[in-house]
Amino acid sequence: MSILDKTIYYLGQYWDDIGDPRVNDWYMLKGGIWKILSIMSIYLLIVRVILPIHMKRRPPYDLAKPILWYNTLMVVFNAYGLYWAVRAIDYGRIFLDFTYPSREDTSEWTMWLMNLGWLWMGTRFLDLMDTVFFVVRKKESQITTLHLYHHTVVPILGWVSFKYNAMIPIIRMFLLLNSFIHVMMYSYYALSSLGPSVQKYLWWKRYITQCQILQFLICGCYGVVLFTLQTGYPMEWFAFCVGQNPLFFYMFYDFYKQSYNRRKLKQ
Repeated sequence: MSILDKTIYYLGQYWDDIGDPRVNDWYMLKGGIWKILSIMSIYLLIVRVILPIHMKRRPPYDLAKPILWYNTLMVVFNAYGLYWAVRAIDYGRIFLDFTYPSREDTSEWTMWLMNLGWLWMGTRFLDLMDTVFFVVRKKESQITTLHLYHHTVVPILGWVSFKYNAMIPIIRMFLLLNSFIHVMMYSYYALSSLGPSVQKYLWWKRYITQCQILQFLICGCYGVVLFTLQTGYPMEWFAFCVGQNPLFFYMFYDFYKQSYNRRKLKQ
């Protein structure tokens, strides 16, 4: 097999060969990883090239009302996801099961959770609007390496995780923690968009980043425990997905340290 043939295979058919048969025909999950890679490449092209060129000679857009509605909608989506994430962990007992979940389980409850989880992952594409808003409002300083990496990689990790097996307990842990954090974050953004009269009462911004750091610490530590005690897990892609936690932890911690230490020095 030539290098070109191998590349085509590993971007396409490979993923159906190793994928969870329960989701291999689902929208966006059917076929290879080239789809999600293409979407994220287009996202980066739009926010780093096309929109900056468009905005170069234009004043920033006033999007206060659309941003308020967007953030409010994201609070609702994530609150709904948080509710079901709490119900899906069986009072935390699910995290004590270290056996790879069967991909033959097609019970009504399992399929409901998988469908709900995939819809929730779809909201990660809505998260990309954050970057668009920053660009068209000329808030380029907000578009950090952390911001772009996080927004680009999370949908890819979600795609890989669902393609393999969406019922892995650590995915439920991530959905639980991430939904809670996004309720906090989008609530803050929604209220902040109401202007200075409300912004002065918003005291919890730094705690959002602290919760994000804690999220990656918890998932990373649980990943080490799972790696040690697991039975039947496919280690190659499990290690890739869970292995992102130390990197995210470092990046968010570095962002927090730079942001809030700098503020202390200015005071």
